[in-house]
Order: sequence, then C-alpha cells, then structure tokens
Amino acid sequence: MGLFDRLFGGRFTAPPPDETNISDAEILRELHPRPSPDQRKAMKALLGHLLARMPEDECQRLARRIDRLFTAQDAAYKAISSGLLDRTRGQKLQHLVMLSVDWRGFDGFEYLAPIAVKACGITEALAYRHSDNLPMTEVLRRFDAWLAEHGRRYLQVASGSDSYEGFIVDADKVQEITRLAEGAGLRVSLEGF
Repeated sequence: MGLFDRLFGGRFTAPPPDETNISDAEILRELHPRPSPDQRKAMKALLGHLLARMPEDECQRLARRIDRLFTAQDAAYKAISSGLLDRTRGQKLQHLVMLSVDWRGFDGFEYLAPIAVKACGITEALAYRHSDNLPMTEVLRRFDAWLAEHGRRYLQVASGSDSYEGFIVDADKVQEITRLAEGAGLRVSLEGF
C-alpha cells in the first residue's frame, strides 16, 4: 500500500468496506425496475384491444400471463412476446393475435398469415404466393396494403431481432393502440423497424 500511496497521492490507503447497507432486494429493484402504474394501465388497455376477438376465458388467461411476465421482466416487448409466442402456454393457433416470422420465413408467413387473417374477422381468404425476389419487408408492406382494403392494418413491433412481429388491428384504432403501446413501453409502427 505504501507504494500506491506515494504514486497516487493517498487515494489507496483505506480498504473498501466489507459490507454495504444495501440489501439484495434493493439491488435487484435497481437492476430490474418494475413497471409503473401508468405502464401497467397502458398494457392492460392495450391487451384489451389486442385480445378483444378471443373467447373471454382465453383472453383472461393470456392477459394474466402477460401481466405476470410484465411484472417480473423489465421490458414490455419481452413480456408480450413471451406471453403470446410461447409454444405451450401462449396463444392458440385458432386465435392468432401476434404474427411472428423470421426474416427468411416465407413458408411460415404463407402458413400463419391466413390463420391470423381469419382470426381477426376477415372472411375473404388471403392469397399469397412466395416469389424469390421480394424481401420480407416488402411482403409485409403488401400484406398491410391488403389488410387496409379490408379495414385492418398490420402494426409491426420493434423486436430488436431478425424476426418480424406484429398485430392485425382495426384501421380506425391504429393511433389509439400506438399511443397505448408507447405508454406501456412497446414500440410499434405501420412501417418496419
């Protein structure tokens, strides 16, 4: 210590304290803050819009699951994607709310998009054929244009990964759903991210 004391002007004379006054719970609360009451209200209202076409018991089950995950995790995206996209406990295929496709998942889009269209209440079938020269962003843009003809829009979620995720919503509720999503801490947009 004498050498360091002389080199650095006495800053290394006292050893660090053995224990701190902060509990483990306080440290975890700082690292993983819980959502505020306003964020919880916004998430609850957002889920009310997104899950409105589901049967009541399924809607309540998913809302409870997402709320529990939202309390435990620090990001709205993680809670909603984990709550809906889980293969065993998430959304059921006949009530598809959140559509998730890989950046090269054209087969997945070809399979899931007609199911999501039917689940959102559009009776006309979606006719989709994969062409090799279109990227997934263009496929989703055309899908949104087709939905706009039927009074719906495709809201994309900023996932931060190479997958494209989003919801089919009523066209007249896009601004309200976008506002609620931002209030809950979720980034959504009609254009891709």
